Amino acid sequence: PPGSLTMTIEEGFARTIRRPVSLDVSAETLGNPGVNVLATPCLADLCDEAARVVCSEEKTGKLRVDIRHLAATAIGDEVEIAAEIVQVDDRKIVCRISGRDSHRAMVKGVVERRRL
Repeated sequence: PPGSLTMTIEEGFARTIRRPVSLDVSAETLGNPGVNVLATPCLADLCDEAARVVCSEEKTGKLRVDIRHLAATAIGDEVEIAAEIVQVDDRKIVCRISGRDSHRAMVKGVVERRRL
């Protein structure tokens, strides 16, 4: 509508999310007794959440998550996941993902989302 402040998604947009690492996202909770670190499937969800945030100007759905979990993050720490739009096609949006905890880089990869 005229006067609307909506923006279109474009390459270069970036957003960062910060989340605490709690027991509910631990490998132990997912069935690995005694492994009190951030579980890889939960990290993948956090990476997709960061991509969803950077794409929030449009309705999108998860298409593909391709990450490398580089280091274990202990329960009680906090992670910071950044998503940057690096490619926009007709319906596909590709986000570069990087993340770190309080000690080191712990994830990198790509998340693809599709416009709905």
